[in-house]
Amino acid sequence: MKTKILAMVIAAFFTLGVQANFFDSGHNWNNPFSTMMDSVKEVVEEVKEVATDTVGAVKDVAESTVDKVSDAVSSAADVVDVASLRGTHVLDDLSIAPENFKWIEKNVEFERNYDDQPPLIPHKTAGMIINLKQNKCLSCHSDENYKEEGSPKMSSTHFFTRDDERLPEMSSRRYFCLQCHVPQAKLDPLVESDFVNLD
Repeated sequence: MKTKILAMVIAAFFTLGVQANFFDSGHNWNNPFSTMMDSVKEVVEEVKEVATDTVGAVKDVAESTVDKVSDAVSSAADVVDVASLRGTHVLDDLSIAPENFKWIEKNVEFERNYDDQPPLIPHKTAGMIINLKQNKCLSCHSDENYKEEGSPKMSSTHFFTRDDERLPEMSSRRYFCLQCHVPQAKLDPLVESDFVNLD
């Protein structure tokens, strides 16, 4: 059995030696694996060259494709206008100024669409300053001013903390009014709606 295994090992080494030109006359007999390593190096170099050529070809194709797509998009943008519910507008033109619109009469109560919906604002809010030093909304809607201004009074819910504790002043988490309340102008809807109030 040992003899058979030894014979197989010798045959394997002999076969490898023949494939690596180990027995050629120019072989360096001081280093029995030198020829085999040279063959391996040649194969590695060939693989490197093929890989480099392939990567280069893929890169060229990708660049060419990107250029073609960019050209197509540019030419399409030049000719086609983009249409939306607000009309047709060429993308590279200046923005179209919004049309002037009418605000709903002051102090109109809007019908709410769901429980606890923050009331809508029936007037413009542009220029109304709300920062850490002042809040323009309070000049009309605070406890002190609402009667004189004829405006809706700020809800008592604005004086409670998250833990339901009553504060003497307005809660800081309700101070920035436009986080919840939004202005509503008198405009026709862009899309018809058949929404029915939840009540």
